[in-house]
This record gives sequence, structure tokens and C-alpha cells, in this order.
Amino acid sequence: IDICRLASMPVKGATRQTDRDCLVCGETTRIAHLGIDLCRACAVFYRRARGGNDFVCRSITGQCASGKSLNCKRCRYDQIVTLLERSGSLHKIRDLDGDSPIEDPLTSPVRSARSLLDRVKTYYNTMSLHRLTSELNARREPPHPLEISLEKGPFFSADFAAITSSVRILMTAALEFGNNTFPEFAALADSEKWELAMNFFYRFRMFESFYRTTKTFANDPNKLFVSYATYFTIPFDENFFETAPKGADIPGVLAYMRRGDQEQKMKETRDLFARLNMADEEFLSVAVLMFWSTSGLSVSDQITMHGERYREEILKELHAFYREEMRIDDYAIRLGELMMMMEVFERTKEIKEHFEMLRLYNIMTDDNFIYRLQKDLTIK
Repeated sequence: IDICRLASMPVKGATRQTDRDCLVCGETTRIAHLGIDLCRACAVFYRRARGGNDFVCRSITGQCASGKSLNCKRCRYDQIVTLLERSGSLHKIRDLDGDSPIEDPLTSPVRSARSLLDRVKTYYNTMSLHRLTSELNARREPPHPLEISLEKGPFFSADFAAITSSVRILMTAALEFGNNTFPEFAALADSEKWELAMNFFYRFRMFESFYRTTKTFANDPNKLFVSYATYFTIPFDENFFETAPKGADIPGVLAYMRRGDQEQKMKETRDLFARLNMADEEFLSVAVLMFWSTSGLSVSDQITMHGERYREEILKELHAFYREEMRIDDYAIRLGELMMMMEVFERTKEIKEHFEMLRLYNIMTDDNFIYRLQKDLTIK
């Protein structure tokens, strides 16, 4: 898009009867449609597409060049929206050819270049507040509602009972997050929703914990969130098991926790997150990829198709974020680091083996929600 030409655009209510090139497709036009140098064909295309569309970039880059060679509906639409935004046409303007009102492209119900990320952010914040307030209100002495905030908590040292409760809260919130954020998920059968939610839980729970830890406890390297409202302290705090079931082998499980390399892995992963220093948009993009990850699952072709579409859409928006907001042209390395980080949280087998060890020490009982979850049993 030739943004420099915006300075010569006609003012609202006037037309220049001179030939000019459409800023998007390059065709010649004598009328500035929508208040910018836009041909009638592009104006009609925009008006038809603004009510919602499923356009996908033909090159998957979201960077198809404007001009007569442009043959990508997704990039054509995005370029028109960008021009409307940058020209200052943020309130109702009129199509000078048809004299009909045009809605504000930022507030009208069209799919903007950030529609999915914005939706994910909204419902992730809703999910987070639900988890935080639920966990805090379940405490023996809950804080006053005026003291609760996503940024400041308050946050407490974790214990076994609180962790068990937080997992149930997370699973409930994750299902609601999926229903609100992804219309296709809301239409699935309950069994399909549960399988995707469990798969998401295993990957997302610790990924989110490390991300939030680097933001909240940047100056305390020995803390790690293990739920939304609680954290571990390294070395492992034996007080955590004070609320474990009767008959639990606490000395044995403490020895197991301390002789392994778990604490070292936690520190290494936390250092990785600190080095990468993810933006919120990157974190939310990975969350979408995790939610629709179906690797190793036996799901329908329809779910696989939904997952591929959301993967393509969120990566497109992430590309736009790198270019337009972070001003990074060569972001392939950073994107590669994000994808590699996802692999760190694909260790579902290790997690299940860890839970089996906790069961041997009578920490996890057969009816424990977390244990039944990892056994893929129906939870009632």
C-alpha cells in the first residue's frame, strides 16, 4: 500500500475528476470511493465483505503486494481496512459514488486483522478472573473483593488441596473459554469438547504458569505459579503436603521430589521464558495453537479441519503483529523459538508417569480429580 499518497486524498464531500490509480488493485479510477483513492470494484468488494468473511491469504504470509497483480481476497480486504484506518476515516463516512453511510471499520462488526487475537484476549481475561476469584474465595480466609485483581492477586503459597481444587476450576473455565471463543467448539458433542479440553489442560497449564511467573515474579527466581492464585517455592516446600490425604507417605514423596531433576528443569524453563520475554499476543497465539492441537488424538476430520483453520488464522494475525506493532521484518527466528517452546510442553507421558508416582506414595488417591483426569476417565 502506498501510504504516502494518503496526503493527496480528497476531503470528505468533494471529488477530483482526474485519473488516479486505486491504492489497492492499481486500476484507474476517477472517483475516490469511501473517501480514499479506491476504485468502485474495491469499494463494492469491501462493502460485501465487511459483514464477515472467511478469506485466507493465498500465500499464507498476509503480505501480498498491492497492484494489478493482487489476486488475494484476504490481503485485498485487509489493505482496504488499513487504508480506511490510516486516512482518518474512523467515523461514518460516505461512499461518494452511492452517497451511502459507511461504518467505522474499527467498531463495525467486521473481521479486522486482529479479530481472533482480540476475541481470545477478551475471553482469556474472563477465564483468568473466574479462576482467580474462585480459587481465592475457596480459601478459609478469602480476601476482600476490593483486594482482588489479575495483576496483584493476592497470591499465596500452594498446598495440595488448593491445587486439586484449582485443576477442577481450570477445566471448567477452559470449557467456557472454548465455547465463548470458538463457535465451532461450542457446537461439538460433549465428549469431543472434553477430549480437546483435557489435551489443552496438559499443555497450557504449565505453559501459562511459566509465562505468568516471568511477569509477576521477575525478581524472585525461586517462585513458580502452579495455579492462578498459588505458587511453589524452590527448593520444594514440605508444607505443601500438609493438606494431603491421610496415610500419605510424605517423607517418601519429598525424597522423590528432591532427588529428581524437576527443580533444575523448572529453573531452566523459567530462564527460557525470561530470555524470550513473550508479548501477550505471542502468549495468546500459542494458547490458540495448544487449544486446537490434535496430535495423538483420535478426532473427527471436522475437528482437524477446525484446528488447521484456526492455526492458519492465528499465525496470520501473529505475522501482522510482528510487522505492524513490533516492527520486525525478519521474525522467522523468533517464530521458530515459539514453536520450539511448545514442544517443551508436549511431555504428556512424563506428566502421567509423575502422577502415577504420586499415587504410589498415596498422595494421589483413585478418586482424586487430577489422577482421574490423567487416566482419561469420565469426571462427574
